[in-house]
Amino acid sequence: LKLVLLVCPRLDAMTSGQPAKNFWLWGTWGKRKITAPFLTQKVVGKIRDVVIGQSFIIALEASGTLVSWGEDKVGCLGLGTDRVNQPEPAPIPFPMVDEQSVKVVDVQFGRHHVMALTDKGKVYTWGENSGGQLGLGDLQTRFEPALVEELNAYTVTQVVAVDNMSYALTAHGVVYAWGENKEGTLGLEHDSPKVPRPEPMMRMREQGTHVKKLLVKDCGTTNGKTSKVVIACVEMAEPWSFKDLPGGFARPLGELSAEAREKALSKEQEREIFEGVDLMRKVMDKVLDMWKHVLSIRHGSPYEDGDGGQDDDQFGDNSSATDNCTALQLDRFVELEELRSAEMEMASLIDESSNQIREIKSKEKGTKNILCVLSVFVDMCRLRSEKIRSTISTRELLDHKRGIDGTIVVNDFVNNKAETKKLRDANERLISAMSKVRKQEVPNFFAKALQDSIAECIECKLQVHATQMEHLKSVSNEPSDTIKPALQVIKERWISLRNVSVYRMYQEFQRGGPKKFGSDEELLTFLCQSSDSKIDHIIQVDRDRLISRDLLVPALCYDLLLENAELRKMCNAYQLRVLLMRSDQKKGRH
Repeated sequence: LKLVLLVCPRLDAMTSGQPAKNFWLWGTWGKRKITAPFLTQKVVGKIRDVVIGQSFIIALEASGTLVSWGEDKVGCLGLGTDRVNQPEPAPIPFPMVDEQSVKVVDVQFGRHHVMALTDKGKVYTWGENSGGQLGLGDLQTRFEPALVEELNAYTVTQVVAVDNMSYALTAHGVVYAWGENKEGTLGLEHDSPKVPRPEPMMRMREQGTHVKKLLVKDCGTTNGKTSKVVIACVEMAEPWSFKDLPGGFARPLGELSAEAREKALSKEQEREIFEGVDLMRKVMDKVLDMWKHVLSIRHGSPYEDGDGGQDDDQFGDNSSATDNCTALQLDRFVELEELRSAEMEMASLIDESSNQIREIKSKEKGTKNILCVLSVFVDMCRLRSEKIRSTISTRELLDHKRGIDGTIVVNDFVNNKAETKKLRDANERLISAMSKVRKQEVPNFFAKALQDSIAECIECKLQVHATQMEHLKSVSNEPSDTIKPALQVIKERWISLRNVSVYRMYQEFQRGGPKKFGSDEELLTFLCQSSDSKIDHIIQVDRDRLISRDLLVPALCYDLLLENAELRKMCNAYQLRVLLMRSDQKKGRH
């Protein structure tokens, strides 16, 4: 039986720059027997708890930092593989979480492994792992703290280490167990000798009990070994109040405790708080001024309920309305130049706010709320700017569609030359409109869908006119082919596919100006992806078969077109793979 007794005279003792009187120690420690208590003075400042191994000590400081010293060859010091002997206390390194240091609130020690619980409810383990007691999914010893990933999705409120076994209690009252499971001692009700990952104790979970606390109790000695039992408390009484404890109300009423006196702010802390409040006031005043400017711009604001309805008065030709206009009316009737000017003003506000964010980020403390306010304002401006760009693009597309003036009426099929001329003139206007629609820049998916729909509508109209012209030829007993217009559409798509090649895009890329790529592999990857995107866009219209396909044309023609597109994409992927293989071979030779 090995026993170490600790008496901490003042866990909150503090002496500036000098080790405090940490704790008294006596009893059996490893191979040593300590009969006269001696005072440990190793750690500078306050400590909250300690764990003691065969030849080392780990102390939890008031700040939530763990320090260790002594000697241990299985990693319990937590200082790395090259520091198994540490004569003086050294901080145990934890991995940073969201660029913030880890704050430990509890530390537990088993036979040869250590568990640490953070204020965020996360569990770290290190040390010997022969039975899987670290819960990391393997049996490899760790010399530095490692996060137990299996419990990362839960908030753990308590950890317990018993010999080579580990337990964790979550905020939902569920107990997880892992480690050495000889004769089923973990309580998981299966016979796996080693459990390397945390597993829930299903019996307690299925019966719907909410565990409040875990306790480990010694229950006597058998054959020279101390037996231990784990207790999961379900129904617990409330903790004793201060007045019920020995020494209650020992100090005069109204007198501050040592802890309260310590929490009093220093002058430096007060100065930082007031500077933060003053900075918040200045930023809020600035954001308020910018918000008033946004409201004065008016464009890009959300639509009110009912703006999307089909009310004749709202959607009537009232382009002269300037007062009491809804957001939708402004989008429909205001001049495009005014919308473009509003977009530029939004961009200016975004730049100004982004500069403020970069400036405030350089400050160390008291800026989280300020950054939140500015970030929300920037996002709002970006959303309004995107809405304005979408409105401009949509209105320009609609203007191209409305620009196709005139009406084509085939009065009879006798004077076919005159009727054919009408159709050809109409086709010229349709082709011009198609070119304008295709060249129109669109900012988002919705405007892109509108652009494709208008282009598809014009394409269908051109095919109808071509079919009518073939019919006029047949009436005049001229050679005609009613399937020709539909085949012409397939031919145009086929030609478009032929014009898409990685080499041609590479030439356009060189003429378009410098773009930075880290290597030839990155450039080819970019070109292949762009080529595949263009191919998908060409054949995308054929996905709507009822609209895009003509019943006079055999389905095989359309299937061959799609097959050709897929083969071209496969060729692009093959070219990319060959280049990457050659690149790997060159690197291997070097």
